Amino acid sequence: MNKSKNNQDLRWKQLCLSAKQLPNEHQELLPGVKWGDCSQLYTPAFWKIQYLSHTQIDNTKNIYKLGSSILEEIVVCLLGGFGMPSDIGIAAFDRLKRENLIRHQVSFKEIHDALCTPYMLEDGRTVTYRFHNQKSKYIHAFLNRSDLHKIPIHNDIQFRDWLLTVNGIGLKTASWITRNWLNSNNVAILDIHILRAGVLAGFYKENTDNLTKHYFSLERQYLAFCDALEVTSAIMDAIIWDFMKKTNRLALSALKHAS
Repeated sequence: MNKSKNNQDLRWKQLCLSAKQLPNEHQELLPGVKWGDCSQLYTPAFWKIQYLSHTQIDNTKNIYKLGSSILEEIVVCLLGGFGMPSDIGIAAFDRLKRENLIRHQVSFKEIHDALCTPYMLEDGRTVTYRFHNQKSKYIHAFLNRSDLHKIPIHNDIQFRDWLLTVNGIGLKTASWITRNWLNSNNVAILDIHILRAGVLAGFYKENTDNLTKHYFSLERQYLAFCDALEVTSAIMDAIIWDFMKKTNRLALSALKHAS
């Protein structure tokens, strides 16, 4: 107990020291973007402190892999996202993996039967996977591609470009898989939470819309923000996403007052 308290006290002192060493809140981080006060939510300085706090607690290399093979990683990410609760997506993935259905030349019927059968979650709830028809088609088509042995996993940008040729995968999911599998800092997983954080921090304009159309431009701006903060973008987007989701109502209120 004392050791844990001492570690917490040490981390707190380190964070306080880091806060004192941050640039003046009025100094520009990027053209038109000031550092801000680290004690004020959603400022660049605030995100820098959140990053330092995270990396002090876990300074190991951050790997976000969900699967044990590249095929599994792509399938589990295909099953998630787009409003799908993570526990249901993982339950569907676990069933496909347990029944040895994540393999080349698997049949559509095998996948469809596995996905449409109700799931018992750890909390005792019985649920169904809502998109079993559509996702069965995507997963079947993916696992029956003839080029699975030539996936360019040694280059993150080429890998993401290849993922975009998979039915059911858009830029966000392709970036998610690339970040997970290659721990890439050259891509960003952009969604409404990251966009809102960017508006509040000042590195995105208020009327940022049509994420798909402007994805690459928004990604460059996000990566430039991380470079200026001197943080790892793969870790930073996970920190921002988690905090913005937890404080969603507060963030919406802050956006309303900022407009």
